[in-house]
Amino acid sequence: MQSEYSNNPLTEVALALSMAFFSIMVLSIFALSQTDTKLKSTSSLKINSSSSQKNDQKNKREIIFYFKKGFYNKNFKKWNLDNIPKSDTRYFLAVPSEISVKELFEIKSLVKNIDVKITQKNKEWADAFNNKFRKGTNK
Repeated sequence: MQSEYSNNPLTEVALALSMAFFSIMVLSIFALSQTDTKLKSTSSLKINSSSSQKNDQKNKREIIFYFKKGFYNKNFKKWNLDNIPKSDTRYFLAVPSEISVKELFEIKSLVKNIDVKITQKNKEWADAFNNKFRKGTNK
């Protein structure tokens, strides 16, 4: 006894797709169950005080500030881009929040030869710069 659907090509395609879906589901369940055991073993990794990763100086950056078309260090001293020592020093450049996109791109082109990450200046530093340069002690 044969069914009228046994020779239908769409029935064969549907069967193949359902088998593929089932295979992917089984593999996904297996993969998800394996990542849980890996996470438990790596969560026990601890960095002690003598670890080289903790004392690595490569992760540290010096901070510089952009204020009124000039660059300054954290001591409010003028920072000259031409006199940067050729070293592996990395920097954070804090810019004001009200800076235009055009000016930001101009700054980025000025510091393109330096390893620098640009961030937004926080309120405390912005107030400190405004107070410092409002008094006229900008040297």
